[in-house]
Parts: sequence; structure tokens; C-alpha cells
Amino acid sequence: MTSSILIQVIITCLLGASSPGPSLILVSRNAIANGKFSGTLTGFGHGIGIFFYAFLSILGLGIINKINSNLIDYVTLALVIYLLFLAIKIYKEKKGVEEKISKRVFFQNFYDGFLICFLNPKITIFFFAIFSQFINSDLSLFDKFLLASIAAIIDFFWYTFISVMIGNSIVRNFLNKGTFLNKISSLIFVLISVFIIIKIFLF
Repeated sequence: MTSSILIQVIITCLLGASSPGPSLILVSRNAIANGKFSGTLTGFGHGIGIFFYAFLSILGLGIINKINSNLIDYVTLALVIYLLFLAIKIYKEKKGVEEKISKRVFFQNFYDGFLICFLNPKITIFFFAIFSQFINSDLSLFDKFLLASIAAIIDFFWYTFISVMIGNSIVRNFLNKGTFLNKISSLIFVLISVFIIIKIFLF
């Protein structure tokens, strides 16, 4: 695997990671509500999900096109249900006196980050489009593992950067007041869910 291939994969994965979507909203919301570490954990969970889909795409390049598109739509509908669940949960979340964040909250942040990625099977199509240009029979299993790891690491570091930027005390004190953050986050998740449903059934 040449350095030029690595550079192309890195740039493409970075552009993909930085594109706006429900994952960015979730990481940003958790970083603002609970701090940098919370947002970073959400990004770590998301990165593991990215590795799963990236590696699956590389190993299954020969069969990806044979996957029933309806199956992808069904799993995507599960993502819609999960987004609506998050919207309701966040909307009902009461803001109390700020105290030390529990381990349960940290685990939930990690779990939410993983699920919001894992329930989005169309990520596989994105990686298929990327890796189909570079993968050939000459690549070893280690090279394939390395490419998937690069995608996951870039995703994780991007969301860590976001968490550090918006999870600082100044931004948190400005945005994390009252119920405004929860309400706007819930509204965005509902709007994204509606948009996904429209894409599935009308396009």
C-alpha cells in the first residue's frame, strides 16, 4: 500500500467525518452538557462503529452491491426510532445543580455514540465508494485492518477536537443554561428523523 493511497484515504475520511449529521449533534450536545470527556467518549463509541463498517466494507467489497437495499432501509428506520428516542430522552432530561458526572452517564454517552453510528448502515456504502478505488487482491489482511483503523482514528480525533473546542467552560456556561440546549437538540434530532424518512419513502 503506497503513501499516496494512505493520503487519499485520510483526506476522504476526514471530509466524511467532518460532514454535519446526527453524530455531530450528539457529540456537541454531550460535550456542552457534560464536558469535554463526555463528548470524547461519545466520539470514541462512534469511532468503534466506524471501524466496524469500514472493515466490513473492505472485506465485503465483492458482495456489498448484492445487499438488499430494503434491508438497509429497515436498519435505517431503526436509526430513526433511536433518534426519536434520544430526542424524547434529552427533552425530558431535567437540569439540576451541576455535580460530578456519574460513570453511568459516561457509559451512556459512549453507548449512544456507538449506536448512532451502528444503526446507520449507509455508512457502509460511503466506505464502499472510498475503498473500492484502492482495494485490490494484493492488499494483506493487515493492510485492510490498517485502512479501517485509519478511518476510525480520524473519526475519533475529529470528534475529540469538536469536544475540546465546544466543551470548554466558556462555551458551556454560555450555551448550557436552562433547558435551551436540550430543546434545540431534541428538535434537531426530530427534524433529522423526518428528513431520513422522507428520503427512504420518497426517493
